[in-house]
Amino acid sequence: SLRIIPSASHTSSVSSVSAQQGAPSVSSVPDSLRNSGPRSVATDVNSRHPLEARLKNWDETQMNLKMEGLRRLYGAAEPIRRGMEVKMCADYKPIQLGGPSNLHKDILENRDCSIDWEDIYTGNTNVYELPEFHTELEAKCRMNW
Repeated sequence: SLRIIPSASHTSSVSSVSAQQGAPSVSSVPDSLRNSGPRSVATDVNSRHPLEARLKNWDETQMNLKMEGLRRLYGAAEPIRRGMEVKMCADYKPIQLGGPSNLHKDILENRDCSIDWEDIYTGNTNVYELPEFHTELEAKCRMNW
């Protein structure tokens, strides 16, 4: 579809029973240990804003719009090729070349001109503790016997 803005997917009502799965022996009894701890209905109601759901899906909607335009202009092969290129770039992120920030993927997704806080604060300030590039590549390709 040619949707520019993500759809409104926020919930207007909250149920305390329907979101949790029941225990295996008695399905009507909520099993809070298997469902990542006890839940509070207040956190589901108070911390959700309608804009939050739209912002969460913003990048995905923009990428779908771009791929749909490419499909209509060039055919099915172009979005498939671009999707494969993004997947190849997203699989491997060497620490010596930026670690969590993947410049190649940002270029393919047309986000190379934007700066996020993850680009500046990478988390590792000591460059002497980083593994060597070839050692990391050998470990990824399972060549370190």
